[in-house]
Amino acid sequence: MRDPQHSSTGPESPTGEAVSSEFLTHCYRTAIERLTCAFDQNRPVAIVIGEGQSASRFVIGKFLAGFDEDTVTVRVTEACADAGDLLRRIVREVGFEPKEMDAMDLGSILRMFLSFQKGHARRTVICMEEIQDSGWWVLEQIRKLVDLEVEGNFGLMLVVSGQPRLKALLHTRPLSSVRVHAGENILLSPFTMAETTEYIRRRVEGAASASIEQAFHYQAITLIHELCAGIPDAVSILVSKCFDLADRAGLDLVTTDVVKRAYESQRGDWQEPPVDAHAETVNLNGWVQRGGRLIVKLSGEDVHELALHQGHILIGRGEMCDIQIESPTVSRHHALISYTRDGALLADLRSTNGTFVDGHPISSHKLVPGETIAVGDCRIEYILEDDQQLHMANAMGAPLNLTGGETA
Repeated sequence: MRDPQHSSTGPESPTGEAVSSEFLTHCYRTAIERLTCAFDQNRPVAIVIGEGQSASRFVIGKFLAGFDEDTVTVRVTEACADAGDLLRRIVREVGFEPKEMDAMDLGSILRMFLSFQKGHARRTVICMEEIQDSGWWVLEQIRKLVDLEVEGNFGLMLVVSGQPRLKALLHTRPLSSVRVHAGENILLSPFTMAETTEYIRRRVEGAASASIEQAFHYQAITLIHELCAGIPDAVSILVSKCFDLADRAGLDLVTTDVVKRAYESQRGDWQEPPVDAHAETVNLNGWVQRGGRLIVKLSGEDVHELALHQGHILIGRGEMCDIQIESPTVSRHHALISYTRDGALLADLRSTNGTFVDGHPISSHKLVPGETIAVGDCRIEYILEDDQQLHMANAMGAPLNLTGGETA
């Protein structure tokens, strides 16, 4: 069962797969409409926030595709080193060769271009993506561009997009002053179960003549959705893993067993070796993050500890859960912790009795060290290691998982 490369007109994941451009979820369609409305209202800036890269890239791509040649569009898809780097990319995209100019000269050229656009009643749209990875000087340049448009009415619109960490940046300088000109943030929610099914159906149809019923068991689709919490990037990667495993095994049908093996294989790819005794982790891009840990208390003095590695931690009653809780108040797949370079994100998987953080019900929540997760009668504390916590961990003995084996 092969999954060939598709055209890049649909929601694209870091693995490069894409689906048909006709695959517009209700959320995507609404986001495109809101961007168009912001443009029509001459807003100087719009802010798009979504999990992963594929959703925002797809929405911005569809938005830009609707313009004719009278509107100049610029798209900066990678983090810039500094303000000069950002301006250099923009100036090059609008048709100038920046050569060895400094940031001041580049700013003057951009202002001259915007004045030309204004004189000819033409608009300019500049999209800057993955802004949460940018440095302070780049964020300050974004603020200056917004102020330039507010003061000069050049017909410029900035589209700033990023992942959930961008929300915090919007409440700090220099982006706090930008937020007031953007209206409400455009939030891209994860796939619903129906949308995950439709996404997989299109992937199957692009890979072979088989129908989705012939290629995926319906319980396998449900499991993919729950494990990935509907996040498009995660769904795409896991589906690709399933295709690969099924192809190598000569299977025509992806079952829950194939999904489980693909999930475990994927988690293995994400785990990185420690760099020292303090359990810091490093990924292929060289970032270093102090190790996160979960202190799990089921009942009485029964306490266990799990080290977090980049990937997912599934919580629930089911046998394949990383934290298995035998309780009638806990759903089979109850909650999911996604641990990345940005921290730990907790998502409730539409459980019957809900997931709580420090007593408050959540659907999705970025964990802060020291917070306590409540799932049924189980209490799970999220911490980052320091010397005191390491001492406590050593005093507790070797970490155990809740199914009796040693943790990785």
